[in-house]
Amino acid sequence: MNAGMKWESIASTEWRVLFGHAIHVGWGWLMFTGSLFAAPGGDLIDSPFLSDPLYMLSLGANALTLSLFALLGRYAGPLFRREWVAIAAAICMSVGTFFASDLVLLLFGAPTVWVEVFAGIITGLGTGTFLMVWGEVLVSFGTRGCLVYFAASSFIAAFAHILLSQLPEVFIQGVVSVAPIFELMLYRSYVSDNRLAMSKGNKQSDNPQGLPSAVIILGVFFGFSFGAMRGFIFLLEQVGLRGPTDAVSMAFVMVACALTYFVSVISKQAFGRLTYQIALPFVACGFLLLPFSEMWTVVGVAAYRIGYQYVYVILWVLWVFFSRRSETTSVWVIACGLASVQMSKLLGFLIAVDVPVVSGQGWDLSLVSAVALFAIVLFSLFAREDRIEAKSWEEVRPVSEQGDDRVFVSQSYEPAALVFGLSPRETEVFYLLLRGRSRAYIARSLVVTEETVKTHIKGIYQKAGVHTKQDLIDRVEEVIGTKAVQEDT
Repeated sequence: MNAGMKWESIASTEWRVLFGHAIHVGWGWLMFTGSLFAAPGGDLIDSPFLSDPLYMLSLGANALTLSLFALLGRYAGPLFRREWVAIAAAICMSVGTFFASDLVLLLFGAPTVWVEVFAGIITGLGTGTFLMVWGEVLVSFGTRGCLVYFAASSFIAAFAHILLSQLPEVFIQGVVSVAPIFELMLYRSYVSDNRLAMSKGNKQSDNPQGLPSAVIILGVFFGFSFGAMRGFIFLLEQVGLRGPTDAVSMAFVMVACALTYFVSVISKQAFGRLTYQIALPFVACGFLLLPFSEMWTVVGVAAYRIGYQYVYVILWVLWVFFSRRSETTSVWVIACGLASVQMSKLLGFLIAVDVPVVSGQGWDLSLVSAVALFAIVLFSLFAREDRIEAKSWEEVRPVSEQGDDRVFVSQSYEPAALVFGLSPRETEVFYLLLRGRSRAYIARSLVVTEETVKTHIKGIYQKAGVHTKQDLIDRVEEVIGTKAVQEDT
């Protein structure tokens, strides 16, 4: 496939995932990184146990939402079939963002405490749900596709964050408030054109297997350590020390995304090397430099940011790997993985910020640094001995699944092509059509004219007994479902 065809495929479908997911990631960073949305005029909730009310309430609601998906989603069907789920999530995010912004002053004047409580909870519910529906899209991409698109969308989100930070604060809040609506539009547009591929990519099991313990442990470890690091930074800022600026933090996120792509896709390294030789040293460096001067604290936080973003991409790819390679429901895998990270993140932040309040004494950051380094060493020794599916998870490589969807589609949809009685050329057009390709792309791929492609598509519709592409997708799903039932009996 030449470069022009590759760009055509991205331009026709996957760009919606790239920018839609980038909007979601950027929305989260703009909401909870820095003080842009701290509250509509300061933190309204005066509680020693809610040091950062908006963040803690939203993260708590987020973790609860994901936990409910983990409990209820074990036997649930794919969420992308329920359009109202994504719509409700986008509305919650948009409304919650508005209530957390200075724009709410236009409606309520001086807002009450309940406005901030409402904003925190509803944004957490919305973003937790939208994380799940994007998870289904990334699962359908496979391990390599998930890594590439997750890293690329995070890179774009960080870059957009840097650009937006130069604009007036009220303008940024307005943009962030409507961003979930655009995210919803891109998501629904992509899903409507790729329902069949998402149906095949997301499994539903009557007897789901348990999640590998190493994946959960990795999520808990990094979630807790990230929450604790964020809590320590919060405490340092309370006494006048500054961490890296938002722009610097986002720049290091971009570095982490580029590094992840280079090491895993270009150099084709396994996840063991990704974690133990790159991510953990960065994390350790972050905690090691925490007790030193303000300059070294900034360097340490930046190093930790690289390590955490690096591992977050790896975690997503591992969740996709197990949801596709095992008989486990995809929604359940993603929900369990995300819930473990978010709950641990909240716990780490609570301990880092609230323990000094309860005890009446501040943390000895030198002791914190020593304990954190010791914990990282123990984690490395323990996790390296763990096994996933009787094989070391270190051997899992994102490039092991090259994402050649031509093979995937031909194997999955060949029964439908046979039932319809398609000719060899019609079958080629059929496979490309189901992958969401445009007529122009199919014409270039098969070296024929667009008029010829139009004729083949008309013939496919006639043989399948349908009139539109959506009818064709529904008919193919019906044929595949019937064949599966016959094979089971």
